[in-house]
Amino acid sequence: MGLADAIRRTLSPQARPGELSSQGVVDKWAGIGLVTAGVLYVIFTAIGGIVRGVLGPVGAAPLIYLPAVLAMPALFANTLVRVGDPRTSTPTIAVLVFLAIEIVIAKLLGRANSAIAYQIYIFMAGLVMMAATQRGLQERIIAAMVPMFYVSVIGVFLNVFIDFPWKDATFEVMGTQQGAAREWTAGGVSRLAGFSRASYFAAACILVGFCAAEPKLKSFVMKAAAWAVGLVAIHLTTSKAPELAMALLPATYFLLGRLKGTAAPRRKLVANLYMALWVALIFAGPLLAVTYGRQLFPRGPGIGPSYSSLADRVLTTWPNALALVNWGDPVSWLVGRGLGGIGGPQTVAEIDRYNPGDNLAIYLFVIFGLGALLIAFFIFRGGQRAIQSDRSGRRDFAMIIAMLGIGSASNVIESVFAMMVLGLAIAKQPPRATRAARKRRSLRSRSSGDPALRTAE
Repeated sequence: MGLADAIRRTLSPQARPGELSSQGVVDKWAGIGLVTAGVLYVIFTAIGGIVRGVLGPVGAAPLIYLPAVLAMPALFANTLVRVGDPRTSTPTIAVLVFLAIEIVIAKLLGRANSAIAYQIYIFMAGLVMMAATQRGLQERIIAAMVPMFYVSVIGVFLNVFIDFPWKDATFEVMGTQQGAAREWTAGGVSRLAGFSRASYFAAACILVGFCAAEPKLKSFVMKAAAWAVGLVAIHLTTSKAPELAMALLPATYFLLGRLKGTAAPRRKLVANLYMALWVALIFAGPLLAVTYGRQLFPRGPGIGPSYSSLADRVLTTWPNALALVNWGDPVSWLVGRGLGGIGGPQTVAEIDRYNPGDNLAIYLFVIFGLGALLIAFFIFRGGQRAIQSDRSGRRDFAMIIAMLGIGSASNVIESVFAMMVLGLAIAKQPPRATRAARKRRSLRSRSSGDPALRTAE
């Protein structure tokens, strides 16, 4: 008896008629835990400023981390009960093995334990969405994004006229002082965060939330009005990448409309071309921009009203991020800097080298090295799977494109809504059972058309 069978037998003693086995109970509660954690991630992000502004000053700051606290046992239980299930065990175990290897690599490269833990904490929202998607529970989490779209839009518009009280609130977590919301400017213009804790969180909530809400709107006029209002709200956050992604969403919906009712091979071909364009933009664009940055922006990023955040990324942020890796060492090409090597985790271990990355590919390259290309492949495959789905594929494909739009010049990994969409895309891979069934159908088809093969059988 194999290890998988032993675990399943241990969890599944003989149940009486009408009763759930131990495995069934654990499986049920794992699903409830994943959905609850996912919904709380959505809510706590969309109104993060309020949550921190209320809980922090009254000494309840640890409750801010409730989604992650619920996510950890739910992910563990989900992994335990899914061992041996061909529909979900392969991707689940593969993710765990990948993370275990990355933790070892990060330790060998000298990353601090606190930075590694922080990185895993950041990944948690994506892992929850991956597990929920593999179980078919993602609809319940995405449903929570719909009202949060409207909440986020209202919050940003109110922020034009009102300074929310939590913007000045501070609280202490593990000996460090933190603010409930980030108040800052770009070129002298306030970056409005609405009810969230930073402008880029609000922008991502509005963009991804619109993709979730769009199928619920009954008429073209309602869809167009919601898109226009969302675009204005994102503009008020001054977050350029989400604004560009929102502005380009109608092109994605136009493409999806043209593909509706067409044959699956054509949908797949067009999706391949469209996804290839976006993945190439995210993964090749920054490298080309850094190479030719001085020719693109000979006057630099500018100051005041002439300041260009894109020029600043091309000339400063991206080159400095890539310089974190020792590209002269072949091993670094393969493994990067490891978990905790860029972005938020640096603030707890190497603040003097902090770099936000501000591009999905650069963030992944610095952490995983060439392993980032594997993640790019899974994103591409996720888009393929979404476009072929008859049920929610249109919405999911738009979400993935929106996430890539954010990733062109923003930090996707540390933005909860975008990270969840990344997890959704990675999880949309053909299960092992599906691949085996396709192989059997292919063999049967060939056998029925070839007398020699029929004889051999």
